[in-house]
Amino acid sequence: MKTTVTTIAIAATAILVLALAACASRKEAPDPVAVQEQIAEYRAQEIDLVRSTVMDDDRADRLIALLGERDRLISDHVKEISVHRKEMAALNADYDAERESFDSRLNEYNRQRRSAQREIVALIAAMKNETTADEWKILSKYQLKRLNPRETGYRQATGGV
Repeated sequence: MKTTVTTIAIAATAILVLALAACASRKEAPDPVAVQEQIAEYRAQEIDLVRSTVMDDDRADRLIALLGERDRLISDHVKEISVHRKEMAALNADYDAERESFDSRLNEYNRQRRSAQREIVALIAAMKNETTADEWKILSKYQLKRLNPRETGYRQATGGV
């Protein structure tokens, strides 16, 4: 189980890096309304999938609450990314900015990122505890396919919120 959680955490980090690289190459921000509508649609589909996959209503309710917590964590991290990008752009634009300022900002962002990773790994473990192996296989497949941060959550960092 620890290997699976570690693999998911590594994959999430890799997806984040790819998402940020993709965002950096965008010339215009995505339509915020369209992004929010897509996210809402995927979340509704995921809740429907939980209800149809997890037959125990109590476990399904607990899992849906955990999914809400996951969404909150992602939203918080997106805000941190946006703040970080703005602060780094401001530092970069300041000709007199010293290396210590860059180091300090990067260290703070890395601390926030590591904290978010620990929280999401713990949340994934809690989600797994609410499901059977077969249920998790179905739900995690959906998460990897439909909730790709590059297509949903992290697009918010480029102006989708």
